[in-house]
Amino acid sequence: MLAVKHSSEEPEQRDFAELEARYLQIVSEQKRQLEMHKGPVQYVVDITLWQRLNIRISMLLQNIWRHRVPISLAGGGALAAIILFAIIYMFFEPQSIGFAFAQSKNCVASPLVFPSLFKTDSRETFVLKRKASVSMGHTAIFSSQVCAIPTLHPLPLTSYTDHQWVSLGGLHIGKLIRIVTPGYPIAYEGNLGDKAIPIEKPIIFKLNTTDATFNYSVDIAGKTAACAKQNTTLSCSLIPLKLAYDEKYNASLVREFRGQTVGTVFSKAVKTITATAITQTSINPGSTVYNKPQQITIGTSKTITKLQGVSLTAKNANGTTTAIPITSSFKGQSITVSFVDVLSRETAFDLHIDNLTASDDSTLEQPYDLPFTTSGGPKVTSSNIPSFGLTSGQAMVVTFDQVLGPSQDPSQLASLLVNGVKQSAAITLSGQRLTIQPSSSYPVCANVTVQLTADAQNIYGVSGNSTWSYTSRSHCYTTYSIGTSVKGRPITAYQFGNGSSMVLYIAAMEGNEQNSANLLQQWIPDIDANPGKIPSYRTLVVIPQINPDGYAADTRLNADGIDLNRNFPSNNWQTQVTEPLADTVWTNDGGPYPLSEPESRALANFYEAHKPRLTLTMHSHGGIVEANDAGDSIALGTKYASLADYRAIPTYAIGNFFDYTTTGAFEDWANDKFGLPVLEVELESATADEYSRNLPALWAMAQVAP
Repeated sequence: MLAVKHSSEEPEQRDFAELEARYLQIVSEQKRQLEMHKGPVQYVVDITLWQRLNIRISMLLQNIWRHRVPISLAGGGALAAIILFAIIYMFFEPQSIGFAFAQSKNCVASPLVFPSLFKTDSRETFVLKRKASVSMGHTAIFSSQVCAIPTLHPLPLTSYTDHQWVSLGGLHIGKLIRIVTPGYPIAYEGNLGDKAIPIEKPIIFKLNTTDATFNYSVDIAGKTAACAKQNTTLSCSLIPLKLAYDEKYNASLVREFRGQTVGTVFSKAVKTITATAITQTSINPGSTVYNKPQQITIGTSKTITKLQGVSLTAKNANGTTTAIPITSSFKGQSITVSFVDVLSRETAFDLHIDNLTASDDSTLEQPYDLPFTTSGGPKVTSSNIPSFGLTSGQAMVVTFDQVLGPSQDPSQLASLLVNGVKQSAAITLSGQRLTIQPSSSYPVCANVTVQLTADAQNIYGVSGNSTWSYTSRSHCYTTYSIGTSVKGRPITAYQFGNGSSMVLYIAAMEGNEQNSANLLQQWIPDIDANPGKIPSYRTLVVIPQINPDGYAADTRLNADGIDLNRNFPSNNWQTQVTEPLADTVWTNDGGPYPLSEPESRALANFYEAHKPRLTLTMHSHGGIVEANDAGDSIALGTKYASLADYRAIPTYAIGNFFDYTTTGAFEDWANDKFGLPVLEVELESATADEYSRNLPALWAMAQVAP
């Protein structure tokens, strides 16, 4: 209880002077601090407050001195002085709060009666709050502490000043409170070193102190992930950032206050680790499996610590899938997937792995799929058997899509039929091939069929798909020699059909007219492929090279130097002849006598023996068809020329078409002796065989009436 009473003893002037000096010192210090405050937040305080307070306190003290009013409490003036100083401390003494980022509340001892009457002049960065220590009902009687709470992010190493005051009858009584911040907490790299970082594992940073003020996040490639705080550890998950494997990034640790970025703590270039890769599989992706596997092994690039979502499905014919029972395990860098049941054949499967984790926390870049298909039994993929023109004695080879089991009896797998009748043949197996070697030659134009059963097995005992049949045809011609050349080369004839009426085609009587031989040689396979186009009454004989020695040497004459088409016993035969491009130079190319050469004799003998219905001699070059005037040669020559787009000229009208005299010609001899029609076809080109141009005409002549 404060008691005031009169006293006859005057206080010493020294006591009052000391009290007044202390007050003036407080006021001066407050003014100096306001003038020198350089913090980020500047406050304008009404300085007249202190002037008014100074005047009123001075008047109060003077009145006490004038009237000699002693102040006593429990019988002494010293306690009154203490109370006065306590009042000055509570209401006027400046205070500092050393702000610590590690604490959620930063408070300082600051006794104050009736704290709810006081207002805080807080602005922007901090707000000052008091908590009642003594209350009466809902009224705070006494507060022992004042606390500074940041509302905006505090800057480091900065002094902030707030003013706490109460208004009493127009008098503002209050004090300054300074808040001083230390340096920001320091962060260390933690596991963000020089090594590559995993993208599924958090980055760990260390702080030099706990931080209850700020939050932290990591920023990489424009994406941000929050960091969890625990004591002095920051754990920053990278999963939300969806980083790519084996990529370089710039990683930043960012300091935040209430969701707003305060600044970057530090940045560092980082590289992510490589993903775990599938390096090998016991079944190649997309392959056909010919054996009966019981498991699949998969190799990885790194040691596995976890395996997720392994499944095997089979694709059904209707497009749906069926799950196949499996077991899966891993050890080191190997995964083993075992099948509970034997896999069905000719079925598409897909082995799927959702993900896995390796010892360095890497995973697969994407789920892994291993598609494969189980085979059926061996299936024929190809053969060397032609559709026609099968040569007698030719070995026929059938190739399968897989290796055949060598222990099988091949005679039980294949058979050879000629015109529907089974023939003996040697049948062998080797790798993926089955070979049929006929024991005898084929008839002309015979249907030749190879048949395979369904029982062929591969080396794993899988069978069921080898049923196969293929029908070919043997050559529809016979070959023979009508004679030999000077040098012993055969003069080969190709004979088609067996009718009584023959059409004969000959070429290269002059050896350097090679395009004429090439024309007939190219036509032979076409005749062989289309035997049905030959009338039943017809026999076709094609002799591509009457002068094989001249053809081989690319010379007009034979090996004896005789022009064969000047060596036939026509009515105008003579020894001395003129040759093309020789102008008026006479040579002995007609031979010492008619048919002096083996080639001309062979043709003459063959012709006289068969007396063909029509003969065509192919020459070059002139672009004409010359009829020998015998029989219907002129009409046939006109038809041929029309189909081949050549010019038709009968012999009687040939005139000076050629710049040389022709004697002893085959065409003239055939007319002179036999009166049989012969067409001399002169190709327009000296080198081109003009096959497509002549093909319709060649067939037309083959089909003339008997």
